[in-house]
Amino acid sequence: MEWLVICCLLSYHPPVIVSDTLYGTYNIPKEQISLNLSPPNNYTMFMTQYNQRRESVSSQEISHGQFLLVADTVILEDATSGKAMKLLAADEEKLQPLNVPGLSKKAKFLGQNQYYANGKLKWEGEWRRGKKHGTWFYYDEQGDLIKSVRYRRGKKVE
Repeated sequence: MEWLVICCLLSYHPPVIVSDTLYGTYNIPKEQISLNLSPPNNYTMFMTQYNQRRESVSSQEISHGQFLLVADTVILEDATSGKAMKLLAADEEKLQPLNVPGLSKKAKFLGQNQYYANGKLKWEGEWRRGKKHGTWFYYDEQGDLIKSVRYRRGKKVE
């Protein structure tokens, strides 16, 4: 009797997330949808609308509840319905909807800012056409500026 042994190597890719929190504000500009993740793991998703005639901005809550970060997945549990929505945390600056009603999986929540667990600002920056643009500021856990990096169309400008 002969035995044939087949071995498979499975590669493990650790999560891209390098922090233990994703507290901050994220936007999908084209959809005018924002997501706020705040301590202790609360979230609010809302739609913003700009009224040109009145020159005012209004927002309407879409969902709120608790969130949990598991590996590279953010799980939002709606407080009203109890349903769970998932987002892929591609990195600390972008979240991609996996099963959020009304949102395409191709959409991306782009981070506007992020906070440490102690509430101090970690970084802040702007996006233009889905790419980093302008000056981004990075801070340490005490809130002191570590560095600022200037971007144009997603590329660092020296």
